[in-house]
Amino acid sequence: MKFGYLYKEAIRGFANAKLSAFASVITITLSLILIAIYFLFTVNSNRIIKNIKDKVEIEVFLIDDIKTDELNTLKEKLKAVGGVKNIVYVSKDDAAKIFSEEFGSDMLDIYDYNPLPASYKINLYDEYKTIDRINRIKAQITNLPQISDVQFPEKNLELIESKTTGFLFINLIIMVVITISSIFLVSNTIRLIISSRSKIIETFKLLGAKRSFIMIPFLIEGFIQGLAGSILAISALYLFFTVFVSKFESTDLHFELLGTDIVLYVVLIGVTLGIAGSYFSVLKYLKVQN
Repeated sequence: MKFGYLYKEAIRGFANAKLSAFASVITITLSLILIAIYFLFTVNSNRIIKNIKDKVEIEVFLIDDIKTDELNTLKEKLKAVGGVKNIVYVSKDDAAKIFSEEFGSDMLDIYDYNPLPASYKINLYDEYKTIDRINRIKAQITNLPQISDVQFPEKNLELIESKTTGFLFINLIIMVVITISSIFLVSNTIRLIISSRSKIIETFKLLGAKRSFIMIPFLIEGFIQGLAGSILAISALYLFFTVFVSKFESTDLHFELLGTDIVLYVVLIGVTLGIAGSYFSVLKYLKVQN
């Protein structure tokens, strides 16, 4: 099999059907933009959720007259609780500084003493940051000596647990639908190119050419179309996200955008769409002709 001839045939076919090829490239480009946006949306949604969960801590408030040896003993007991990743001690003075930074010092100035208790902030492993598990930990440590209260942001976790799973599942379904629809649209567009070259295909068949010999030039065309569509999609996404990110520069939100891995995924999906579209279009055409 002469691959040099097949490659030239693919380039010649691509050049002869410029309008159809252009339509195919644009279809691939638009499909990739939609797929990439939904993919990045999913990635960044997971990232935001993880950032929220990273800030979830159990705050253990201590009694005022706790002694140093009791403090150390309590810390060791807390460390022994399952799921505890690390523990940070916040003294009464540190608590006052944190309160003043967040709410101002005016509210504390009305007191002749520091009313804020010392505390331990407990950070858990990610798999333990659920309402059910944290409540179990809370029940386990609440009755320990020298502890006055145990708190954690239950409402934030309730919001995450109630909304996240369904939201991400729907997003995944949309991604799958877009991908399948993209293959279908690309196949139909590429079929225009194949139809315009039906006489050539018939000639090859009459000469006894194998199916693979007939199909390879179209697969090469699909590869070229997919690659061209990928480059256009990446360029468009880069311009879009450059403007998008600039809107959030003054906020604490940080988004994962067009990294090297994302670019490679877009190229891989684009090439796959082009090749798959060509393959199914040629296959269907050959079956119809048979």
